Amino acid sequence: MKNYLKKIILAGISGALLVPSLHAVSVSIVTVGGNASIKLVQDRLTNSSGGLLPGGTIVNNATNTLIFRATGTWGTTNVTWDFNFTGGAAAILDIANQNHVTLTDNSTAIPVSAISITAPETVGINSTALGIQQDYTLVAPLVFVKNNGADLVGVSNITQRLANYLESSGGTLPATYFGGATANPVYFVGRNTAAAVRQVLDANIFFTGSAINYHTNSAGNPVAWAGAGSGTEVANNVTIIPGSIGTLAVQDAGSLTKLSYEGVPFSTANVINGTYPLWGYERYIYFPSPDSRAPSANQLTLIKALENAVSDPTYDHNNSLFVNKFVSYSDVNASVQRSATLDGGLIFSQIY
Repeated sequence: MKNYLKKIILAGISGALLVPSLHAVSVSIVTVGGNASIKLVQDRLTNSSGGLLPGGTIVNNATNTLIFRATGTWGTTNVTWDFNFTGGAAAILDIANQNHVTLTDNSTAIPVSAISITAPETVGINSTALGIQQDYTLVAPLVFVKNNGADLVGVSNITQRLANYLESSGGTLPATYFGGATANPVYFVGRNTAAAVRQVLDANIFFTGSAINYHTNSAGNPVAWAGAGSGTEVANNVTIIPGSIGTLAVQDAGSLTKLSYEGVPFSTANVINGTYPLWGYERYIYFPSPDSRAPSANQLTLIKALENAVSDPTYDHNNSLFVNKFVSYSDVNASVQRSATLDGGLIFSQIY
């Protein structure tokens, strides 16, 4: 009898070792996007107080901090979430065309979602025909900023026409053309065409040409190039290049002087009341089920959780990463709206 019981106990133990946990689930996700809200996304992922993956970790790609991997536990779900935030405009094309993108460990994979402040139509994608789902989470304001040196002393505003001239003729226009103190040239420091910030800004100022961007070479001199890959890069170059004006998302402006646009200074209040137009809706983009390109049920649950985390009004109105840098979608949606498929389109007041 004792031997019989031993066999039953041993069999039970052996069986338990072979049966996986009924509760542990592992989910891997690949998301592409722009870096206008990268700090916000990373905070909502791994912040020890209120993050989706509290106590989780973020590891950057060895050569590009816009490519990173967040790992941690969400409830009983083990999460590995790869992000490639090298361009919000390119991200939409990656989703639509199922392009492989680089991950943190330099492997590649096809993304299942994108985060972008530009509309798919801006980069030639018909979202309705393709069946793309777009969930709005916040509004990302954009600004023109200037170098704080002597050339642009007194310059506090830029008009739509001057912004157009700046992009197409930077490096040849004198500072006096903008109301500056010298005749030294003004240089445009902008994002590359893969960036949603670039696409949204150009749509707002009605610029359709080829921009002449500048950065500094190894000798510290401004030279033309294709444009910056991040807002941080724009800010660094504007800080260094005398007489330069750049464009970036507000979160990257730092101590640089923000220019008014058409006489209206940037403030979140002016976005909400419809008088400051340089902004785009940030949207989470993916294919809905049963499309074969759609996220799995577990992936979509996490994507939605991140959406809710970044659009939570309590967080939006109180966290320093959000306040005066972004505008809560709930605030804008109650006051002004613009086309979901036309960046830079008319702003319609919802206040009557």
